[in-house]
Parts: sequence; structure tokens; C-alpha cells
Amino acid sequence: MGGGSSAYGFWSKFIDYDKKQIELIGVEAGGPKNSKLHAAPLTNGAKLGILHGSLAYCCQDSEGQINKTESISAGLDYPSISPMHCFLKDTKRARYTSATDEEALNAYKLVTRLEKINPSLEPCHAFAEVIKIAPKLSKDTIIIVNSCGDAKKDRDILKARLGKIN
Repeated sequence: MGGGSSAYGFWSKFIDYDKKQIELIGVEAGGPKNSKLHAAPLTNGAKLGILHGSLAYCCQDSEGQINKTESISAGLDYPSISPMHCFLKDTKRARYTSATDEEALNAYKLVTRLEKINPSLEPCHAFAEVIKIAPKLSKDTIIIVNSCGDAKKDRDILKARLGKIN
């Protein structure tokens, strides 16, 4: 999700459909598996705060100061979210979850092997969610992932974490 603009732009074509027909799922950066740092304010019960002049859910410390975040994906490493996504969460039009760095890396490996594409780390978080939920869905269910970006910009991270890149 990051700030959420790409997701909302993608969702705008589907948002007016009944939520029983089309479910919108936003996947935030859950950070490293064994860390308390993340970039998932909608998933981890963040409180409302103000960041860059907007009232939205923000990762904050106990004094209300903006918290540090951590994510393997620089594009998702943001301590807040668009107020539009706060509205979609509060009205239950969209559901939000998170994927850890490790889940995103595993999704990257699977998607590059099976689909022959080289996604950036941002959509790998969404692919990780698809990998979790797809086995529970009907074979008639269609899943669409906004796979923006190419892993060229993530080359150094992938090489450091995986030892090689596809």
C-alpha cells in the first residue's frame, strides 16, 4: 500500500461494484518477520494522527510521534496511508492486511519462476496475500493483482537477500 495512491488508482474502476461481487484487498508492508517495526498502519491498529497535513492512521509511538518504519520495499516504507484508504477501511469497503519482508521475497521467487515476470518488491506483498488466500477460493474466482514496477530498482536488495536475482 505505501501511501496508497497506486492502489486507489487501480481500484477506481472497481470501487462502485457491490463488495459481494468485488473485494478490494490492500496489502501493507509488515516489515521483517521478527521486528516490531512495519509500515502497516491499517493492519496493525494504528491510531489517527496527522502527517503531512492529513488526518489518517499513522504508525506512532506512545506519545503520538510518528514512528520509524521498516520494509524491504522502499516504496511501501511509509508511516501513514491516504485518508481515502482510511475511509475505505472504516466503511468496510476494502479489507487490509500485511505481508512480511520474508513473505514478499518468497512471493517474488514463486512469481518469477511460474509467471516469468520480474515484479518489484511492492506488488510482491500483494502476491504474498494471493498465495495465502487462493487455495481457499473457488476455482471460478478471478484475482487481479496490480503488479506495478520492475525489480530492476530492487536489484541490490534482492541480490543481498537471495544471493541472485532472476
